[in-house]
Amino acid sequence: MTSVRTVIGIDPGTQRVGYAVIEETDEGWQAIDCGVFQFPSRLPMPQRLAMLFDDLNSLLREYPPDCVVVEEPYVRPFGMKSALVVAQSVGVVKLAAVKAGIPVASYPYTQAKRTLTGKGSASKTVLAAAVQQFLKLQQLPPWEDAIDAMAFALCHCLLMHLNEEVKVTP
Repeated sequence: MTSVRTVIGIDPGTQRVGYAVIEETDEGWQAIDCGVFQFPSRLPMPQRLAMLFDDLNSLLREYPPDCVVVEEPYVRPFGMKSALVVAQSVGVVKLAAVKAGIPVASYPYTQAKRTLTGKGSASKTVLAAAVQQFLKLQQLPPWEDAIDAMAFALCHCLLMHLNEEVKVTP
């Protein structure tokens, strides 16, 4: 089994950040690691962001990826404040990847759902089932954030394949 690429998916947040390491091989996709980074809500935001940066750097050293994929924050009409807070986490993810010389991709949650299930409005349950099927997992991890991180990594892998197949050579 030859590794083609390693992708780290990140589901950003301010108290919990989901991560997933997906390896693409000549036989398909495989989940290598997943979990959540948790930060005490009593800590001020700058300290939580610093902890996230340190945790990400450790993850990037342990599993050097070809790409880091992170969810784009979605701004709801009355959710501007929460989107701005999550955007800080996204910025830290992008900073850690760029400082490590790793390309970064980002997708909205609806894109991950559409790519894996065919419907941008798919439920979390349907998305989780698609992740489980693509990765041939006996059971899903207990963290929704990690499942979402897997979905972002898989979304990127699938879209990369579409882009590679569409390229026309003269």
